[in-house]
Amino acid sequence: MTAPRTREILVVDDQDEIRSYVVDLFGEHGRKVRGFNDGEAALAHLRADPDAVALVVLDLDLGPGRRGGMDLLPDVKAVDPAIPVIILTGKGSMDAAVAAIRAGADDFLEKDNHLGQRVELSIEKVERILGAARDTERARRELEREETLRREEHERRYRIIGGSAAIRDVIRRVERVAKIPRPVLIMGERGTGKELVAGAIHHASPRAAKPFIVLNVAAVPESLLDSELFGHEKGAFTDAREKRAGRFELADGGTLFLDEVGNMPMEFQKKILRVLEYPRFERAGGQTAISVDVRVIAATNADLEAAMAAGTFRRDLYDRLAFEVIRLPLLHDRADDVPLIAEHFLKRFVAEVPGVTARRLAEDALAALAGYAFPGNVRELKAIVERAAYLCEGDAIRAKDLGLGERHSRFDQSEDRPAAAAPESAPPAPREGSLQDQIAALERAAALDALRRSRWNQREAARMIGLSYDQFRHLYRKHNLREHEE
Repeated sequence: MTAPRTREILVVDDQDEIRSYVVDLFGEHGRKVRGFNDGEAALAHLRADPDAVALVVLDLDLGPGRRGGMDLLPDVKAVDPAIPVIILTGKGSMDAAVAAIRAGADDFLEKDNHLGQRVELSIEKVERILGAARDTERARRELEREETLRREEHERRYRIIGGSAAIRDVIRRVERVAKIPRPVLIMGERGTGKELVAGAIHHASPRAAKPFIVLNVAAVPESLLDSELFGHEKGAFTDAREKRAGRFELADGGTLFLDEVGNMPMEFQKKILRVLEYPRFERAGGQTAISVDVRVIAATNADLEAAMAAGTFRRDLYDRLAFEVIRLPLLHDRADDVPLIAEHFLKRFVAEVPGVTARRLAEDALAALAGYAFPGNVRELKAIVERAAYLCEGDAIRAKDLGLGERHSRFDQSEDRPAAAAPESAPPAPREGSLQDQIAALERAAALDALRRSRWNQREAARMIGLSYDQFRHLYRKHNLREHEE
């Protein structure tokens, strides 16, 4: 292991005896010290290797025709603002010393008969300065490391995999719109990667270093949506025990991704439109307008044209969101990408989960994947690969590990793939069990059927079977219908 590098102190003074005296005093305390009689030479030495310098001691007056400490100070700080600087001043130059402190110096020492004592008394303060500088440097490097890791993780997570013509078109659109500070609407079936594309747009934009905030509108009860989006003040409602920032506020300077925007109530569609047009709002219970700089990316698997025709989605909001519309292809329509995506998911799973032995997909596994329709799109492929890697006992995933036959029959049974022989009007098959069980089974079947016919738009499904949205959400949770959606 490499030993820690010893950093040196630069002492700049045109008087040989003073310079030597200060160099010796620091040296006696175990410091590596280098003396200079000229400020320009010291500055050149600093610029050549800033990381080698721990502290700079500058004489305020370096003689006729030479720049003094006050003039050199900004140049030292320009090389590295974290380098501590101590000013040496002549007796009676206290005003200049104070001015130097205001200009960025960290301490000053007066040159008089008591200089030795002053240096001795200042050693502890100097040590604190150096310690603070080391702590600042460590913190800076840690922040840089964390930012690098965050950027790399973000890039890995939101990297679009594939080389098919359909996905190349998506990538071109992402790259083109990323630098334009306008909303984007992403359309696609469940599991096609809408959040992935939104993250890729954010990562490729000038906002990449700022927050990327995600909100699934359909997952938030209508009564809480206002607080989630815009925040609330303490006491705004019964459970508001403290002030809370909403998603728009958290995304300031960055990107807010609103998923399932087609399920947003009309009242909130109006509020979103207003924030897009006039980027300011008030928290619930608040009186002060909050201004934000947020790019909105929205996504939906709903048919917004049909929703606008039915009056359940505002056309003016659609027009505002649709500066660019990116339509994502089904995985079945870009089958050439399946092996690449599967390998990508396998590598990620192996990296994240210790003890997984699988390292590759065998030829029969790749052939099985090529012949599968993927009704759940990319999300389903990810689940298949990860489960197969978990079940696999060797280093290669085989076709038998994928369980595709089992998944096919399960999708048929869950009505994600309705059987052609079963008309929608067919009566339910007789059921056994208590009356309560039969009622629960009928509830579940009716909710699933409505979800399928509404393309998993919960608000529309609720309307189809004569329930309020909150009542339908209760059934959705009670019967765990999310697992069928995914």
